[in-house]
Amino acid sequence: MKTKLVLLLALPLLAACGVPKSQYDAAVADGAKSKTECEQRASAAQAELQKQIDDLKSKLAEAESKADATSQATRGELEELRRQKAAAEQRAKLFEEFIAKFKKMIDAGKLAITVRHGQIVLALGTDILFDTGKTEIKPEGQAALAEVADALKTVGGRRFQVSGHTDNVPIKTKEFPSNWELSTARAVAVVKLLLDHGVKADSLSAAGYAEFDPSTANANERGRSKNRRIEIVVVPNIEELVRMPELAGKTEGAGPGDQAPGAASTSTSTSSSPAPSTPSTPPAPTATEKPPPPPPPPAKPRSPKPPKPKK
Repeated sequence: MKTKLVLLLALPLLAACGVPKSQYDAAVADGAKSKTECEQRASAAQAELQKQIDDLKSKLAEAESKADATSQATRGELEELRRQKAAAEQRAKLFEEFIAKFKKMIDAGKLAITVRHGQIVLALGTDILFDTGKTEIKPEGQAALAEVADALKTVGGRRFQVSGHTDNVPIKTKEFPSNWELSTARAVAVVKLLLDHGVKADSLSAAGYAEFDPSTANANERGRSKNRRIEIVVVPNIEELVRMPELAGKTEGAGPGDQAPGAASTSTSTSSSPAPSTPSTPPAPTATEKPPPPPPPPAKPRSPKPPKPKK
């Protein structure tokens, strides 16, 4: 009897919701799938960061086993590998901190954290942020970005680039002649909202990539939906950037005025003998100097006039 009463009470409640069971089940399944995808991407990113650390450990151990204390080049190589290893470990630690800060949003399928182009990226789908072809942030998107802002405010010593991305469907309106304008305007809108929620202005920048940096193929609607996104990229600090060998070679022995910006100084000062003097030559005329006028032609000798005949 009690069971029948419960069922009779539940049926009007289900009908009042107005949502078919099949549609509800589909929404639940889609949410679970989004959560699984976010977790898989986060796990893959963590594995990539750990692989970078392991590779650097291996290179460092190999270099240390072959180290020659008298070789300045070898010491410089070891120092660079240690720096790269420390930077990779710092990135991995920051990634784990972001996973913890955004766990609630990741579980809800609202946000994904991954590593793209060697940078930590927070990705939010624009479908929850904007309507099609619009830059006004929807209420659901404002709530999601408020959570992001609260987390970003706790991260010190970092800068963030907000980048807008679209799918490959073209747009041509008076306000947005192309996806360049749309993606950039959306990034600026997100930056302004983050500022309103207390994120420091000097830690933010905005950029638009249109459809030219897709995270997956635009072959179907699911792929296009993933490419319509806002990314918040953690900008690497200078000390985390890997030093290019050709740049290091150019700065070896360079003076303070010749050192490349951001590169660590590895050169030592040495004395050099002055260059031999060369005979001085008159400076060449500049492009603005006018050449001297040519000398006037010699005067033609005048022939004597014949005498007038006497009358």
